[in-house]
Amino acid sequence: MSDVYSIPPYIAITLVDWGLMQGISKSSMAEALSLGDVSELSAEKCQLSANDYEQLLALLYKETGQQQLGLLIGASINIADYGVLGHAMLSAATVGEAIHLGLEYYRLTSSFMTLTSSTDDENFHITARLDYDLAAIRQFAPEELLLGLTQVARQLLGEDFSPITVHFNTAKPDYSDDLARFFRCPMVFEQELCRFVLAKNLLSLPLKTANALTASQLLRLCQSLLQTNPPKIEDDLLTKLQAVIKAKVNVWPTMVTVAKVLGLSERTLRRRLEALGTDYQQQVELVRQQLAKQLIANHQVSVEQVAAVLGYSEAASFRRAFHRWWGMSPQLYRQETQIGR
Repeated sequence: MSDVYSIPPYIAITLVDWGLMQGISKSSMAEALSLGDVSELSAEKCQLSANDYEQLLALLYKETGQQQLGLLIGASINIADYGVLGHAMLSAATVGEAIHLGLEYYRLTSSFMTLTSSTDDENFHITARLDYDLAAIRQFAPEELLLGLTQVARQLLGEDFSPITVHFNTAKPDYSDDLARFFRCPMVFEQELCRFVLAKNLLSLPLKTANALTASQLLRLCQSLLQTNPPKIEDDLLTKLQAVIKAKVNVWPTMVTVAKVLGLSERTLRRRLEALGTDYQQQVELVRQQLAKQLIANHQVSVEQVAAVLGYSEAASFRRAFHRWWGMSPQLYRQETQIGR
């Protein structure tokens, strides 16, 4: 199911590093990401789904109680954390060219929002719309994006930079004073879209890190990477579909029911899934596999109980299915999970 995996792991790597500093085990974070080990995040072709990020963020919010996770991660971002794109931006001739590169190729980063830009007489606006209606991403992404944009701008322009204003599509949080100290500009909450505004005259400023040859080489690499791994916007459909299935796991909803929840006809849902090389039953099976791992990792739940939750009339049938999915018995997986903690 390669079509499910469409988001680069840059932010996941930062989140895992932060989680380790908070005492969260590698095994629990790898499980949330549906990986065998968190070291797989560094693999050249590693891609994650929105649901993978959702599960990791949900784990970090739950285990640490740090509701300002987006602030903590966004404020720590370095432009080089964006990989090839970050270095291309640093090599650009002007601030405007660097921002143009960022907006052209931001899908090469761990992006959870669709970005657009516009200008008026005095200001340049970057507007962001959330791609995934998932609770943890919805909480994390606006702060991570707006703080990350400010961090990048400060690396390009100097630490004295502040936006003209920032708009959040979320409610004003309890830690808004911390946000105000970071941005040093007016903030507006509960807006339809996120918005980052800076003075238009800054775009013409030259960059001290400019290098024409490096910029040309990295631009070609960005173009090549985007052609090789184009953004898969339909990942949003699969994420929403899997979330609906999980919410009704005890009854395993029919395709007609799920299509209605998603605001689609059964025929349209089938057609869009076919275009992604999958079908409804494969998605149910994928959810069942993911839930099997999560439930088996909970040592307070018996194998028989897990089998019943997943709709198996006999535990033996579930054990055979689990071995087929993951190459080991539920008991062995549970033992290895316990050892990794």
